Amino acid sequence: MQFHDPRREVEKLREHLAAHDKPIAFLLGAGTSCSVRDAAGLPLIPTVRELGVRCQTAVEALGDGHRDAYLAIRNELALSRPDPTIEDILSAVRHKVTAMTSGDQLAGTDRSHLEGIERAIREAIAIAVTPDPSAVPTTLPHHALARWISRVSRTNPVEIFTTNYDTLLEQALEQELVPVFDGFVGSRQPFFAPGSLLHENSAPGSDWCRLWKIHGSVNWHWSTSTSGERRIVRTHESTDGELILPSYEKYEQSRKQPYVAMLDRLARFLTVREDAVLICLGYSFGDQHINEILFDALGVRDRVHVFAVQYADPAADSDLYCKALRRPNLVVYSPSQAIVGASQGAWRLVEPVDNRLAGLLDIPFDSDGVPEADKLSLTGRFRLGDFTWFTRFLERLEVADG
Repeated sequence: MQFHDPRREVEKLREHLAAHDKPIAFLLGAGTSCSVRDAAGLPLIPTVRELGVRCQTAVEALGDGHRDAYLAIRNELALSRPDPTIEDILSAVRHKVTAMTSGDQLAGTDRSHLEGIERAIREAIAIAVTPDPSAVPTTLPHHALARWISRVSRTNPVEIFTTNYDTLLEQALEQELVPVFDGFVGSRQPFFAPGSLLHENSAPGSDWCRLWKIHGSVNWHWSTSTSGERRIVRTHESTDGELILPSYEKYEQSRKQPYVAMLDRLARFLTVREDAVLICLGYSFGDQHINEILFDALGVRDRVHVFAVQYADPAADSDLYCKALRRPNLVVYSPSQAIVGASQGAWRLVEPVDNRLAGLLDIPFDSDGVPEADKLSLTGRFRLGDFTWFTRFLERLEVADG
């Protein structure tokens, strides 16, 4: 049976994070927001599955016709994927709306019903990811990430790609006084400027963190300028879900709209430099468009590395698992196993932990024993897939390297 040593992998991860001249980016999925707990100990932002339940409830409240159409679309998607997410369903609804005229019938209903379903879904999403400010804990794991970004001097800016709609990360970065550029320019009502994602000289320097919200945000809105031009602006959080973007349709001026422009940015990050490193946290590899970019880049850039740090062990038939067994530069860390160098194996501590690393390893690896003279091989669980533990690890790195 193959084993992987957590000590060796933690050292590897530490070296990548400490390399000041290496392009570093994070891909943050829903799990990073779900790691935040409210006063009752429940996720402040619901999981993707719970989000689906809330959206279905909102659609059902519209009446039987809306509910039946929603279920028909979900069942249609289930024929090609085992467990379609609410984002898959929203994309399918939008696809049908785009293809219909006012007199058409699809999924057993007309266009007006589907538009009502689309609106109910995005509003339910926006409400769920916009918690009452009084319910947001004073300290978030996002603060630790922000502090790490602020204290590390780099040749290249740290880039954060996220599929999350909430603004927890923005709050933490601002509270830790981290300057952030997100593709919006202006001071009164910043507007999305797609050219700033393509041309480095259009964006601030390496001291500014780059934040790319791939699926949109609850504080993005449509606005019409005095000249009549319709554009996307960043203002205050809203529960109308106006720019919830997980739709794979082409938008108006599609190459200039955020979803496509930010996917392009992710592709460029992974292919312009040969030594780029992307660390995925809270991301379950459920967005096929993002996955294609990651896997394609790994195929053409042997020295680019993607670390998929997972909250749960991936299924053996999952795309992530199968791709990692074929691509040595796709590294998967999960609680009970890892795939490193295209080789799957369980965790086992096979070397003694010296004093220098003892303070680091107790956070990422929950061992089941204490090394003794005759017992140096210990199993345990790797827990950096939990965003809270990962950010604690970043804080420990600062102490160890300081």
